Amino acid sequence: MHQDLQLGYLVLEVSDLDAWSEFTTRTLGMSVDGAPSEDALRVRMDELQQRFLVRRGPADDDVAVGLTALNGQVLQQILDRVTAAGVPVRECDEQEARDRRVKRLYTFTAPGGITVELVSAPYHSREPLAAPLVPGGFLTGAQGLGHAVFMVDDLDEALRFWTGVLPFRVSDTSGQETPNGVSHAAFLHCNRRHHSIALVQRPARSTYPKKLLHFMVQANSLDAVGMAFDRAIDADLTINRSLGRHPNDRMFSFYATTPSGFDYEFGWGAVEVGEDWAEDHYDHISAWGHRPLPRPVR
Repeated sequence: MHQDLQLGYLVLEVSDLDAWSEFTTRTLGMSVDGAPSEDALRVRMDELQQRFLVRRGPADDDVAVGLTALNGQVLQQILDRVTAAGVPVRECDEQEARDRRVKRLYTFTAPGGITVELVSAPYHSREPLAAPLVPGGFLTGAQGLGHAVFMVDDLDEALRFWTGVLPFRVSDTSGQETPNGVSHAAFLHCNRRHHSIALVQRPARSTYPKKLLHFMVQANSLDAVGMAFDRAIDADLTINRSLGRHPNDRMFSFYATTPSGFDYEFGWGAVEVGEDWAEDHYDHISAWGHRPLPRPVR
């Protein structure tokens, strides 16, 4: 299984940077460089200087997804595929690359209006990570930040791009009845993580205004998930899916709502994709659990 690409980082634009400063440190248990007064937070969860760039702005959505290539050769191979497909690519200058804490940075737009940043040589921190709220830390390394799930208007078009132009492969697909109609999804891997990107067809009656449905971070211990669940309750967050397990990636996790209105998933124990992985289809997203948690009466 190739390990030459990963979901490196997310760039989020948020309207309440103070709330995100509190959320990333006290609820997610990550480390933040920068202050809300500086209009940006640089969030660490491992040895890299930045896994989330959280900027002040009105979108309350993801504004870029960073894909990190293992080296310059891999980066060039992917760039060649993108340009051969007729997709306009912009090489960013040194200042823009430094802002992302990477050496090289190129950007282009994927179907659905998703801004993709292809990068290499991310900056490592000289300081050890301080994340005492997450015992054992987060599972990152060659598997990257975790995963991000995006809503798209044309799933087939998006799939052709991510698997035909970008070097992703389908792990699983799903189809589920929702109040807004049938929701179809595809889960895509680019390394041993079951999915680094997932794409969801926007249901016909959906009123959800954002591109990003949720991002996922994976802890190295089960207890870290339970502790994060307690912190989400203590922070009075909306728990959209309580503790449960998925049938496809076997992730034990919960979902709660971020200060910007999209969700985050905090999990542990996912299976990894190998050379013998067999694609499957599911008509449900949870083997058990993952039910809405009523907000307590205070």
